[in-house]
Amino acid sequence: MTYQEAIDFLYPLHRFGMKMNLENITALSKFLGQPERQLGTVVHIAGTNGKGSTAAFVASICQEAGLKTALYTSPHVEHLTERIRINGKMIPAERLAEYTAHLRAKIEELGATFFEAMTAMAFRYFADEQVDVSVVEVGMGGRLDATNIVSPSYCLITPIDFDHQEWLGNTIAQIATEKAGIIKKGAKTLVARQHLDAMEVLVATARMCQSPITVAPAVSRLEYAASTLGELGVHLWTPVRNYFGLRTPLWGNYQAENLRLAVLCAESMGIAERPIRNGVRNVLYNTGHRARLEIVSRSPLIILDVAHNPDGMMKTVQALEQHRTAFGHLHIVFGAMRDKDINGMVAALKRIGYKFYLASPANSRAAHVEELAKIFYADTLPFRVFESVEQAFHAAKSEMQGDDALLVTGSFYLSGEVARLLHTERLAASESA
Repeated sequence: MTYQEAIDFLYPLHRFGMKMNLENITALSKFLGQPERQLGTVVHIAGTNGKGSTAAFVASICQEAGLKTALYTSPHVEHLTERIRINGKMIPAERLAEYTAHLRAKIEELGATFFEAMTAMAFRYFADEQVDVSVVEVGMGGRLDATNIVSPSYCLITPIDFDHQEWLGNTIAQIATEKAGIIKKGAKTLVARQHLDAMEVLVATARMCQSPITVAPAVSRLEYAASTLGELGVHLWTPVRNYFGLRTPLWGNYQAENLRLAVLCAESMGIAERPIRNGVRNVLYNTGHRARLEIVSRSPLIILDVAHNPDGMMKTVQALEQHRTAFGHLHIVFGAMRDKDINGMVAALKRIGYKFYLASPANSRAAHVEELAKIFYADTLPFRVFESVEQAFHAAKSEMQGDDALLVTGSFYLSGEVARLLHTERLAASESA
């Protein structure tokens, strides 16, 4: 099987949707020899927003400490292989094809989903490579997520808010109950700042599971340091040491909470100060983490972002407002999945957007551009609609003037299309040069 043949087999598995049980992943794992038992020290991360960035921080710090570190995240931005990394390097295409060929018949027999298949292959790859640490991001929820067959040493919970209500529940407490499902007996639980309803659930679950719990804002203190567009500076005081002047290229202010959780986890793992500082600073280089207010061009200023719910979008807007004098008008290319709270995202974006360019990402779950237009029309916001993301992006670029900025946001799939477009355009430019 070639890599392209593997992709052609794997992507259509999305038709099976999401299955909120562990039956398929358990069967796939058993077929593969239960690799989840051979992942080294496991750091399992759940939450609504920030779990991908927290995973990247933890993985980067572990790499700087000299540990062979696996990182499993989702979704990807540009390449499928981004989801499965060891020491920052994506799984080789031929290895992914090899695992897919081996699993194909079993996947078909079970009717396994795309995420279940990817999770099983990731765990087998990490076990085969004998990693020291595996940093595993939950796909959705926690209790019934395919990743929840691991036996973690550390359970991290990032801020919990509303998302995937049709699967996880309609209250913060219900959603927190699903996220808390990753907490295991004997593992250390570390939680970020939470709504009170969520915190009560997490603390009660940890006690019931006999898992020692650390509440990050209760044991540490954060202050923002001088920052610029593209870099966040913070001072952090923990029970172990003081970190004056931590710097990271994940520059949204909301990243400070993710950084704090990762640092506390690293300290619990016994990692020294220098690897922690270097890991925070080199997180993008070490992990390939993408599209979290990622500045892909300075002239003109173009930013890719994957905020896809109201809470995440509000944090994106607040980060941009923090540096409002760094650019002129903000043009926004926007698209979203139809199962998201689009009205909530738009309510946040209209605080800062100058003009909107609407397009539907190439995904069966994407909201049709006509649906988006109705929302923007009702809010009397200036917008244009386009048949493709490429057309929307090029139109937005052409209308930028002077020191204007362009934000691409609303979905992983939207940012992924633009990332691939930019990559293709840069290759064409280098070849013509």
